[in-house]
Amino acid sequence: MKSIYSELLELAEGSAAGVLVTVVDKQGSGPAAAGAKMIVYPDGRSSGTVGGGNLESLAIRKALTLIETKENALETFSMDEEKRGTQTGMICGGTATLFFEYFAPQKQVFIFGAGHIGRALAYHLKPLPWRVTIIDDRPEALSQIADADEKILTHFDDALKGRIFPKGAFYVIATYGHRHDGTVLNAIYKANIKPAYVGMVASAKKKALLTEDLKKAEPKADLSVFYIPVGLNIGGTLPQEIAISIIAEMQAVSNGKTSAHLRQLHD
Repeated sequence: MKSIYSELLELAEGSAAGVLVTVVDKQGSGPAAAGAKMIVYPDGRSSGTVGGGNLESLAIRKALTLIETKENALETFSMDEEKRGTQTGMICGGTATLFFEYFAPQKQVFIFGAGHIGRALAYHLKPLPWRVTIIDDRPEALSQIADADEKILTHFDDALKGRIFPKGAFYVIATYGHRHDGTVLNAIYKANIKPAYVGMVASAKKKALLTEDLKKAEPKADLSVFYIPVGLNIGGTLPQEIAISIIAEMQAVSNGKTSAHLRQLHD
């Protein structure tokens, strides 16, 4: 059984979203002890305790709202209706002040293609808060990738089969063949995994062909998250320069910023 500190370490490393609830002050009588901790996850699960009873139920409810708003909070709960703070309905006679600390999940990007651009992307993403998975069917290409968190050797036709891809993840398609690019693109949309971003290295001609094929295969495809050609319009033709352009675009999309996207040049 994991200790709450083991779970907290995983939370700090971005394994999932969650809120750490800590009793930072305790006055009078009540079940909460200063320093007590509880972790609350988006699905309502909790680990640890801040004292139980209605105090804990209200704390879990508060934590779930903070997961939605992505905020921290400090709140005092009263276990006596005559004392200040959020009323718990408990009659122990004291108060407990809880600090709610939100932890964001690590952003995830799946890169299809372990060529020059894929390798450059992994290199530049390494120090950033992204979990990087690279997928390719060439073992020799994957062996040259040193900076990915995960490397998957599989045929592109099977890349999404039997795997769980989180909603809201980012996808960059940079395989070594036009057919493979189209296969991966259509598979992403067919899987209904609700990507936040799908970027593809492509020319204007390739954009037209693959977009037309995608619309035929998936008429309801959300093209607002499809960035083709991928990247921001910052110039440069070297793999490292292209990778920086792509990462800059990923950052802009992730942070809700507007920038000069290359795809706008071909609309």
